[in-house]
Amino acid sequence: MSPDDESNHVPKRRKVRKGTQSCWECKRRKVRCVSTEDICHNCRRRGTACISQELPDVSIPITPSSAEEGAWVRMAIHPSNLSSIYLTKKPGTNLRNLSHLLRSTWPTQHELDQILALPIGLSVQYHSEVCNFYNNPASQSLPSTRDMLQLPPIGSHPVLIARKLLLLGNYLQGVVLPSDQASQKHEPWYHNIMFRVMDAAIKVTKNEDLVSSVEGIECIMLEATYQNYVGNLHQAWMAVRRATTIAQVLGLHRGNSSPNLKFLETMKRPLFDSEQTCLQIVRMECYLGLILGLPRSSLEAPPPKPEGLGTCEHLQYSHLIVADRILKRSTPPSLLEIQELDSLLERAAANISPQWWLVPDLSTSNRTGNEIFRDINRLNDQFAHFHLLIRVHLPHLMQRTCERTYDYSKMTALNASRETLIRYVAFRDRNAAAFYCRGTDFICFAAATVLSLGHIECSRLRRTGDVDKAFGLLVHSRPSDRGLLERTLEVVRGTSQGDDDSITRQIVFVLSQLLRIEGRAASGVRYRVWASEDDDGQAAYHSEARGEGELRLHIPAFGKIDFGVEGSAVMVSQEADLLDVDVYGVTVDGEVADGEWDMQGIDLALFEDLFGGSEPNLIG
Repeated sequence: MSPDDESNHVPKRRKVRKGTQSCWECKRRKVRCVSTEDICHNCRRRGTACISQELPDVSIPITPSSAEEGAWVRMAIHPSNLSSIYLTKKPGTNLRNLSHLLRSTWPTQHELDQILALPIGLSVQYHSEVCNFYNNPASQSLPSTRDMLQLPPIGSHPVLIARKLLLLGNYLQGVVLPSDQASQKHEPWYHNIMFRVMDAAIKVTKNEDLVSSVEGIECIMLEATYQNYVGNLHQAWMAVRRATTIAQVLGLHRGNSSPNLKFLETMKRPLFDSEQTCLQIVRMECYLGLILGLPRSSLEAPPPKPEGLGTCEHLQYSHLIVADRILKRSTPPSLLEIQELDSLLERAAANISPQWWLVPDLSTSNRTGNEIFRDINRLNDQFAHFHLLIRVHLPHLMQRTCERTYDYSKMTALNASRETLIRYVAFRDRNAAAFYCRGTDFICFAAATVLSLGHIECSRLRRTGDVDKAFGLLVHSRPSDRGLLERTLEVVRGTSQGDDDSITRQIVFVLSQLLRIEGRAASGVRYRVWASEDDDGQAAYHSEARGEGELRLHIPAFGKIDFGVEGSAVMVSQEADLLDVDVYGVTVDGEVADGEWDMQGIDLALFEDLFGGSEPNLIG
């Protein structure tokens, strides 16, 4: 064969196996291909060409004369190529070309007008709190959404453009569609815009050469907020770790006088508050670390100023101290340490007006943006407070009930769980956006698990006559608590984003099984609960019946939790299962969708605190 013939030779295509439905892009990435109309879910999210394997995998040939134009086409379709423009040209050209490319991902004016007309859920401008780095008196008046979603002038640094893309992505997360549209299987039209701008912006936030500035830290924190809302908590945690690294390189821990401080918008330097910036970064890191069970970095929150803090600021600072202590301990806490942390939280809460602790009014009618913003921040502080109370007392929740020493911890954890669920239901009823504040779903999961286990033990104590012990005091609160747990399960299921939402499926799976057992326990079945290592190699959430009324839950990365019946099983009435059967017909396969839609790490942190590791533990 001549060289010319060899160069023109096209290899024979392999026959596609019968039943193959995945596209070339999903095959290359080795992810499950979920088709939606003419384009699969993954290609729609990434903005890549979706080509069936029944067709040739077409690649665009680039000639030297058309290389520049071809690069623009490829990068406009696939934002992952953004980095190549930064690595192949001179610095000045790099930034100009990158800025131009970032601008090309911005929606058209017609699309932007449609976006601004979409119904938005609560606290869509919550980024103002996460990225509150400046002491600007004008910041008391929040900018309008239209002003916020405007690109900076041509010639601006890529980080400033990326900041606008991140703001747009965070804004689109808060869209609340009517129930009839939300139930449809195909994705809303604006999701493609959201994924496109976020993919492009995150390529910038992950480039250390670009984000080594105060504005770069702001962009990284916006990325962390986006990942947190989506449910990618590990990615959010890693983003915050990048922010802490850059903050230390810039010397933020040394204050505003640090010679390494760098600003892209020099007019903001006099307004910058390095202490407030460190505080926001550490708060986010502690929140994610508690949920995931991951350690703290070396960046510390600044001590209170000599003139003191306001009541809410004092509460937030107390939360940081407690969270930091929990994250840094390497051994199970002593009773004295738990009492010390509990006392710290109690004193901080007592400094605030009692009516501040009522569930905030989350209605949006006849209320200004600043009023809604303050109530959302108030709700977040309440969530943090009750979640910390749960985590402080969690190690003593499953201790043997014959030890009255732990009664205070048991009741405190149960009361905090109840308060958390009341606020979760109120928040989700007012904020149905599927992508918004997914972290609250994990806080709800911890609270619902604790409250369910408490009532299971309460029912056992009633059969033994030990109602004077801590869990025995739950007898009269059982109907309302059961109703709250059922309503919570309904709300969690309502947040589902479709078949690919493994977060919701896994939370529903565990909570529904716990509710089933709680219903049986209330009807007369006496359970004992213990945890141990999982020795059968199962990686998926699943349960298995082990005799009459007995159940074993397999939790990935933790082990197994057994609910065994004491003695002979009591006849369970048909009314024991108070929820519909289909609530319990939850199957969670081991395959996790593309991305980080799993709970491994979240449940590990929770159940290790509950059971103290993999050693068998009993309640009873």
